[in-house]
Amino acid sequence: MLTILNRQRTTVGVLSNDMPFSCPFWDDERNEKLENFDDTYTVTIPAEHEMAEHIHEGNYILFEDEQAKLRLFRIYESENGLNMQGRYIKATAENAFIYDLNATIISNKLLTDIRADMALEYILQQTGWSIGKREFVGQIRTIEFADNITAQAGLQQVIAEYKAEIDAYVESFGGQIINYKFDLVDERGNNTAKRFEYARDIQGLKRITTDKTMYTALIPLGKDGLTIKSVNNGLNYIYDDEANWLYNDGREYLKGVITKDTITNAQALKDWALLELEKVNHPLSTYEVDVILLAEMLGYEPHQVTLGDTVRVVDLDMDITLSARIIEKTTSFSDPSKNKVVLGDYIELENVTPLAIWELQAQIEEAKKQIEETKTWKVELFSTSGSTFKNNAGTTQLIARVYDGKTNITNSIERGDFIWEKLNNDGTHDLVWEDAQIGVGNVVNISGEDVFINATIRCSVNQGSEASILMINEEESYMYAELPREFPAGIEVNLSVMQCAQIDVENGYIYWSQEYYGSKKSKVGGQQSYNIYRTTLDGTFVDMMWVLGGGHGTMFGVDTSSGEAHIWSYYVTPLPQAEKAIAMFKYVPFKEQFYDESMAFKLEAPDGFRVTYDKTSDYVVMSPGVSNLSINVFKKSDLFAGKIAPLYTFRTKDCGFTTTLYTLQGMHVMFPYAYLSAGGSFTGTDKNQVWCWDMINNSLVYHHIFQKKYYPAQGSTNECEGAYPFLDANGKRMMQLNLGQGEAGKRYNRIYAMPEERMLDNDN
Repeated sequence: MLTILNRQRTTVGVLSNDMPFSCPFWDDERNEKLENFDDTYTVTIPAEHEMAEHIHEGNYILFEDEQAKLRLFRIYESENGLNMQGRYIKATAENAFIYDLNATIISNKLLTDIRADMALEYILQQTGWSIGKREFVGQIRTIEFADNITAQAGLQQVIAEYKAEIDAYVESFGGQIINYKFDLVDERGNNTAKRFEYARDIQGLKRITTDKTMYTALIPLGKDGLTIKSVNNGLNYIYDDEANWLYNDGREYLKGVITKDTITNAQALKDWALLELEKVNHPLSTYEVDVILLAEMLGYEPHQVTLGDTVRVVDLDMDITLSARIIEKTTSFSDPSKNKVVLGDYIELENVTPLAIWELQAQIEEAKKQIEETKTWKVELFSTSGSTFKNNAGTTQLIARVYDGKTNITNSIERGDFIWEKLNNDGTHDLVWEDAQIGVGNVVNISGEDVFINATIRCSVNQGSEASILMINEEESYMYAELPREFPAGIEVNLSVMQCAQIDVENGYIYWSQEYYGSKKSKVGGQQSYNIYRTTLDGTFVDMMWVLGGGHGTMFGVDTSSGEAHIWSYYVTPLPQAEKAIAMFKYVPFKEQFYDESMAFKLEAPDGFRVTYDKTSDYVVMSPGVSNLSINVFKKSDLFAGKIAPLYTFRTKDCGFTTTLYTLQGMHVMFPYAYLSAGGSFTGTDKNQVWCWDMINNSLVYHHIFQKKYYPAQGSTNECEGAYPFLDANGKRMMQLNLGQGEAGKRYNRIYAMPEERMLDNDN
């Protein structure tokens, strides 16, 4: 039962699916998270019911949860709509504790040597909320609150600094709320005996191992900059040679800095650092587990769990037993089958298997192996964004991988040989959807609506096809365009090498860049800048613009998805800050573009990204680093929201690329393939070449070294300035090789094109 309260928090009615003559509800969902105490609730009711007039912004929803605690939510959004079931009102609410704290402003205050509960009592003075259960959390410390921040911001500061967790609830008597409380604890939940097991609770389990957070040496710092030199033979770091040889090939230590300002003794600091080094001196594994909750379903009452509980995750097939906490929980009163949890804070536990059981498992595995070897091709599907959709919204990609035995042969399958089917819950085929997937290859987009209607998506492969490989047919290369060396009157002549060239076949243009050395650089304090020129497809000059402060133009992207040309580019913010950034701005002929409000988008970034754009997938492509270079694809919507979180990443060292041997020239993506080009000439060690990498299957598609005989020499320089694909007017894949030739200051900049096509394995 849900109780509805007005703005004065007085009861005005109830919603119930069990009480006669009550207003029914459906599609309700409470989502609670440990992080930042995020707690929201949504519910839908019929718009024709008299209770509908009370479901609006500012009113409240009260209910009792599985812990027998009363939870109060304030409605902040209501939606009136119409669907096949009729008119409805949908309410979205947040925990009233969050609302009350956001509505309270606190002043600057320095609190010295206090506990967490004392700090919270200060920020809660005007909120009406008080501490219920209180545990001693964190250390006694000094904390300062900035002026004119919300009590909610102050709460988050306390939680972060004291590493505490909270649980807000209300108490009532005689139908009236009498207390607004929250518990302050070190950890919510209990260490339960609950087991999540594959084939019962677990829908999916992934183990992800990474060495990005691995260190083979640590520099510990204590209070007031205390080091361990005095107790460590003059060294300020401790190290693990065995781990360094095992995971870092004996090269220079991978060093990290750790601090603990409560340690004042050098030996104690060293002892603590040695313990910490044991935690990070090896690649770390994280886990992603999709589970369902069975607690409210008949016969599964003992499976009840709450937010913060510590549970066990068991998958005997993967030989994994984990200890994990419930960090997010979704609960529905109207449909308990939707109840789910998200697990985090995993600790892998060692499984000890009795010898007799181990021998039996070995026999079973051998039998399974023999059966597997008799099979032909096998198709496996996985989702890039899981299988959970809030309110039926969101999308994910389903990716098919094809195996011949244990060998991944996905790259060798033609796009048209992937056969996608969608079966509705009545067993009929969705022919419109299936027709739309013909020729798309091994990746399809799935919406939350597809999942909501219980559709079954499956993929098979036409095994009558012959395996093929993608490759460059350099024998059919030709000069696509020679870029201008002469310009109209009034245009500065720049005969330096081109940096990047992008072909826009659809609109009939080539956009290409050169570093700019002219007087306009003084307008940005001499910061590195570049020109973008626009020519016709045969190389005839059309117009240009100046990108002042945008680096030297090594990479940029042309985005015409809006109907107008926009440029994606690396940028440096104005002096004196000079921070690294990424930006998108409209191509305007003869404009001087600055890092300013005229841009369509700009975002400061932690790394110096080379930036381009994949028009085939509408992905932004960014590449940070040099020695640890990677190529990453991003959704534009994520970047517009300020989130720099890649969908896919290609670490270039995985294909054998290193800047000690090769000159980096360019990178690009025509998803799912990433392209990395390098080289200084057609001879020597640093040859002009390109690598093609499958970002979905994490495998090398091809590595091609360009041959001198196909490109007439011009002067002493014949240097690759980028090699990546484009689609010609007929949609055929073509590889462009941007070639800088001639002498310094007297360059000939030419674009060569050649087919990138699939050929049968025995054709090469």
